[in-house]
Amino acid sequence: MKSIQLSIILSLTTCSLAFAQIGINTSTPLSTLDINAKNPIGTASEIDGILVPRIDRQRAQSMTAIPISTLIYVTTIATGTQTGTAVNIDTPGYYYYTGTSWIKLNPSVNMYTSNGTLSSFRSVTTNGNPINFVNGTTTAGIISTETEGGFSANGSVRGTVSLSSETNTVNTYAEHGNATQLNVAGTTPKFSMGTTNSTPLVLKTNNSEQLTLLSNGNVGMGTNVPNTALELTSGTANTSGLRLTNLTSATPIAAGQALGVDAAGNVVTVANPSPTNVSTFSVNSITEANFNVNDLTATVVSGTSQSITIPTGGKALFINCMLGIDYISTPVGSGTAYYEARLYIDGVATDCYMRAQEVGISTNVFFSINTIKFLAAGNHTIDVRMQRTFNNGTNSGANMLCTPISMSFNASYLN
Repeated sequence: MKSIQLSIILSLTTCSLAFAQIGINTSTPLSTLDINAKNPIGTASEIDGILVPRIDRQRAQSMTAIPISTLIYVTTIATGTQTGTAVNIDTPGYYYYTGTSWIKLNPSVNMYTSNGTLSSFRSVTTNGNPINFVNGTTTAGIISTETEGGFSANGSVRGTVSLSSETNTVNTYAEHGNATQLNVAGTTPKFSMGTTNSTPLVLKTNNSEQLTLLSNGNVGMGTNVPNTALELTSGTANTSGLRLTNLTSATPIAAGQALGVDAAGNVVTVANPSPTNVSTFSVNSITEANFNVNDLTATVVSGTSQSITIPTGGKALFINCMLGIDYISTPVGSGTAYYEARLYIDGVATDCYMRAQEVGISTNVFFSINTIKFLAAGNHTIDVRMQRTFNNGTNSGANMLCTPISMSFNASYLN
């Protein structure tokens, strides 16, 4: 047997010297060592292949002066330690020597213990299963189904989604026992939230829409179809829904225009009320001319006629008349007649009057008239007229000569 082995070695050596290439199962080797399978095709049961040295990890760790590219197969890692030249030997398999350590042939990269670099786009098909990253009770997950794609961050105290760019961050917190927040930090010049199409922006509470911003800029509170730049709908009749907490009825009056509402509820400016003043028309006299009174016509009391101009919009006129009359003559006939003093406006008798009975010659009587009358805008005339309303024995048409002994006739309105 030894002579046969020696013959093979000599034969190989001879081939090496002659051709500098060795072929096994081939007479025309294509490289330094060219091994062909004895049965390259078919159903033969004989074994073809190469067996490299098979050792345990301790043996690989104990080798010294190992040439680069040495190839071994580690059968077990139950022996030796993962240190020194065996620092990468963590599983059975093929290893080659790099000059400093044994490296696994075609090693599998474990994302839990090794970093890696993608050389191109990668896609993970989840088949509807979420991908979760779990640390105790904290979970961050990616949800991917046929109808939903989402990200979930769940913590026993806080769930957070954070976006950042250099010094700027946007953080969303859902915190146990505290307010849910959306915060912006950093040096960003603006925080913009909204839509890029004509879709309205809506805020809701208790699953009910409370504030709406339309694409035209109209804002509605209590309505989702605002017709003006800002429209409030309180939902309660005769209540605006707008309250100015620091501006009340006790606030001192300042210069400016007053506000009101039109028939549609729009807030409009209205004219400020002018300071109230009294416009008065007055006659006060004790020297007016005598005049005759009978039962046939109403005679204007001398000195009572006044012209009054009423401004636009009309005014309520406050009228007060105090008239003292002295009867001078004795009309034809007998008995004591009745005399009336009545207010006239624009020559038309009003329902404001006073009657008194004659009591004899050189006697006097007092008439008092007080009323409020609304007059339309324009020019008007007011006066007091007297007439005998009941002859009581006095001949009809007979005159009673009267002398005013006192007269105060005032008419006034508020501006």
